[in-house]
Amino acid sequence: MPHHAYELAIRGYALKLILGQLLLVIFIVSATYLGTDHKSTRSAALGGMIFLVPQYIFTRLSFLYTGAANAMRANTFMILGHACKFALIFILFSVILPLPEIQHFYLFITFVLVMFSQIFSLLKPLPEQYPAKLALSGKAVIEEKESVDIDAGKQGL
Repeated sequence: MPHHAYELAIRGYALKLILGQLLLVIFIVSATYLGTDHKSTRSAALGGMIFLVPQYIFTRLSFLYTGAANAMRANTFMILGHACKFALIFILFSVILPLPEIQHFYLFITFVLVMFSQIFSLLKPLPEQYPAKLALSGKAVIEEKESVDIDAGKQGL
């Protein structure tokens, strides 16, 4: 797989995570809408957006540069992405919490659920940079067998 295709796969992986989190927010907001009043629904939606908007900006900045040739830029933009995410979450909370129509329980529970949903991204491995069939080509298997035979000969087997 060419390097450019790997970059697209990684970006797609990150954007799928954000899309999954958006669907989780929609589900929570829908459940809140059916079960409670509009204040709770609005609070749940804001709690999800407080996490999703900074997460999207972080993802865009973090994967702006990829590859070994851009390692320094990639690291710089990853750090910048984290800083922007943290600052934006802080700013959004400080603006939204004082609003009189906000129900804090629904705001925080949605924020926390969406934040912890990122743990499930660890269950699916990142896309491979090199497909397994290239790594296990006939030449690689032959070289591996030869090295095993040499090691066995050194041990007296």
